[in-house]
Amino acid sequence: MKKYALGLFAVLLGVSLNSAPLLAADPMKDKEASPTIKERLTKDAVTGTLLSQDGEYYVIKDDDGKQHRVHVDKSTKLDKVVTGDLVKAYVTDQGHVTTLQRKER
Repeated sequence: MKKYALGLFAVLLGVSLNSAPLLAADPMKDKEASPTIKERLTKDAVTGTLLSQDGEYYVIKDDDGKQHRVHVDKSTKLDKVVTGDLVKAYVTDQGHVTTLQRKER
């Protein structure tokens, strides 16, 4: 009887541990990109509306109406973003984005 109870307990424990991610409050929390302090201090930041995504190039329109074409690749820390999102991009002098965050309106 003890073996049966232990087996049942192990099965229940396994089910509850495997279902824990389904109960997470914010599934995108782990996907959020955050800039390092060095990025915040040394990189230019472009904040605006994401107008388009074309492969590795994104176009962001800032509050002054200026459009910025920036480069994104596998090294970029990237939030899940779609056209129309308000974003903040930390950009190098060469136009490469090191971190791209989705911002709340």
